[in-house]
Amino acid sequence: MPVNSSPPKKIRPGSGTAAPRVLVVSRCAWTLYNFRAGFMEALGNRGADVLCGGASGDGYEGLLAKAGFRFIPLPVHKRAVNPLADLHLLFALLRWYRETRPDAVCHFTIKPVIYGTVAAWLARVPRIVNVVTGLGYVFTESKITWLRRLVMLMYKASNSLADTVFFQNNDDLRFFVEHSLVRPSKARVLPGSGVDLDRFLPGPAPSGPPVALLVGRLLQNKGVYEFVEAARQVKRKMPEARFQLLGRRDERNPSVVPEAKLSEWIGEGVVEYLGEVADVRPVVRNASVVVLPSYREGIPRALLEAAAMGKPVVTTDAVGCRSAVDHEKTGLMVPVGDANALAAAMLRILSDPQLASAMGAEGRKKIEAEYDENFVVDEIVEALHVFDGPAGPHPE
Repeated sequence: MPVNSSPPKKIRPGSGTAAPRVLVVSRCAWTLYNFRAGFMEALGNRGADVLCGGASGDGYEGLLAKAGFRFIPLPVHKRAVNPLADLHLLFALLRWYRETRPDAVCHFTIKPVIYGTVAAWLARVPRIVNVVTGLGYVFTESKITWLRRLVMLMYKASNSLADTVFFQNNDDLRFFVEHSLVRPSKARVLPGSGVDLDRFLPGPAPSGPPVALLVGRLLQNKGVYEFVEAARQVKRKMPEARFQLLGRRDERNPSVVPEAKLSEWIGEGVVEYLGEVADVRPVVRNASVVVLPSYREGIPRALLEAAAMGKPVVTTDAVGCRSAVDHEKTGLMVPVGDANALAAAMLRILSDPQLASAMGAEGRKKIEAEYDENFVVDEIVEALHVFDGPAGPHPE
């Protein structure tokens, strides 16, 4: 997946000019590698000089380098709010932007969007594009209204400085507009992060016992607890069924599942924990159904990738999640927080291979029609405006 693996598709006119420089900033190396690599590769193939930045220490820095991406570690603190750490991040971003003098910067996830936008404005970056990938923990927990108000104020201030703000579903866009957190003229909707349709391909039906797979970070608001309880219920009627968790324990998030609780589930024999993998495809290929009972999402890429591979999905009737499934056609939707309904939905698909196959085939059609990664890339590249005129010189 090298950045310049094919000839540039589109470059700035004018001989002797530097390539347009674009900085891509996300929460950490893991998100850059797993969710932004296709976008960065496309920028590089079109002739841009691409640098990316985020928190380091998750083991993905080397994978980014191996893929041909230049990664800059940034002090993105794990806690939701830490004023000193966040100020440190702001000044680190400001220093980086002034040193590299990019033509455009694209921010993903909450802290890069908020602090990166302010830094880019102070550094006079010509073009600032933000992608709000979901509202996250602050907006799904009812007990932290003071933090939500603070984050809303910060979003409003930062988005006023951005040129374009993308959202991954209409519900989030509507929320931001109704609460005056972004001007309607700046707001646009993307179909999630898109899916590489050439990489995530359908395969033969899995052999062996039926498998229900949850792909996602091990967080309470991803519906992990409901998945485990539903697994208990299904196992009583289908003892041979297996239930797997694939994803990391994100200590940056306050709702992370405690290690002791995870060990308890494994010891009980109700779930298998597969940890984190660089390539989810072999695990998804072996699943009978992919499940994400999340409380709220931007648009869950795990479900989009699963559907692209011809897998039926089960998710919740929640913001973002409902966009990833056509109920009774590509999978099933259940109410948020309802483990009983989740168990019934999983049991229905696990016990009917023909239904699973039919839903999986329809899911692939849905992804091809609505969630092609190329469309997402084109929309963001257009908003960056880096291929519209000659680039100036850049410091090395």
